[in-house]
Amino acid sequence: MDAVRDQLDAIVATGVPGAVAVAVGPARRVEAAAGLADLGTGEPLTVDHRFRIGSVTKIFVAALVLELVDEGLLELDADAEPFAEGITVRQLLNHTSGLPDFVGDVVEFFEPYRRDLGHRWELDAREELRLVMELPRLFPPGEGWSYHGSNYIVLRLLVEEATGTTLHDALRQRVLEPLGLTRTDLVEGPLLDDCARGYLPADNPVLPGGPGAVDVTEIDVPFHRGGGGIVSTPGEIATLLRAGLREEMFEAVDSDWLETDRYGLGIGEITSLMGRQPSPRGAAWGHLGFSVGYTAIALSSRDGERQVVICANGSPSTAAAEEAFFDAAGRLAWELYCGDVSR
Repeated sequence: MDAVRDQLDAIVATGVPGAVAVAVGPARRVEAAAGLADLGTGEPLTVDHRFRIGSVTKIFVAALVLELVDEGLLELDADAEPFAEGITVRQLLNHTSGLPDFVGDVVEFFEPYRRDLGHRWELDAREELRLVMELPRLFPPGEGWSYHGSNYIVLRLLVEEATGTTLHDALRQRVLEPLGLTRTDLVEGPLLDDCARGYLPADNPVLPGGPGAVDVTEIDVPFHRGGGGIVSTPGEIATLLRAGLREEMFEAVDSDWLETDRYGLGIGEITSLMGRQPSPRGAAWGHLGFSVGYTAIALSSRDGERQVVICANGSPSTAAAEEAFFDAAGRLAWELYCGDVSR
């Protein structure tokens, strides 16, 4: 366990306040934490703290959609009408729809938050989708690949229409409760309670502050919705990866970005972390999650025998900081995944 803590300390040394790692394998479970959950109070970070998990949320939503397919409430290769005609549910899940995002210049988008960190996002999913549909398609459905959160805006609306309830309640009833995930939830407003506080470095380009880190725990942005709004513990994420994945999720297409080699239904095939640290054991399946003030890494073997989850309550803000973070996190993740770090 000392070796794991030393490597978590190395992650913290890259500039994040704290980091947690959970690894599950056929004959072991490793849990460790380093750093602080709250820079203001000095509260230590523990494995029981909850984090925003960003786009790791997409694994949860994909599991829900496939459950609704099993129930006959949705069809994978059916048209996503009335919300995105000509696009299938599968194309939304694997980002081959051609839909763009409605957020353009990110620095410009955060201008209201620079004036008031308590600014609240007022558009609902239908209004966000209207903005998406006003933009040109990136390519005809099924004829390209491009990762965009707009796909999960549509999936949210499809889920809510099919179930007659909110995405929050559908996730709770069909995914979280059956798996016993009592500390996982879709949180679309400010974080409170037992969550590690989230931070950006003072020199970040979108919400600069000083002289210390910028506390963005309670920020309200559209990225914390159906494609990125889940809050969980590393242990409960590992439980989903171990027991909640479905075979259909691994039906993947090539993806031309740093995060995955191929992308399935809400989950990607990963052989290196952001192009930095390669896996010595071949591909894992999972997702990276980038929230405002939080970073998550979730990996699983396809057979469900091993999982590694690393969460940090900070976000690198420069290319050099990102490289340092993923070098340190990648070394730990792959060593845990391969079983090379002892208890």
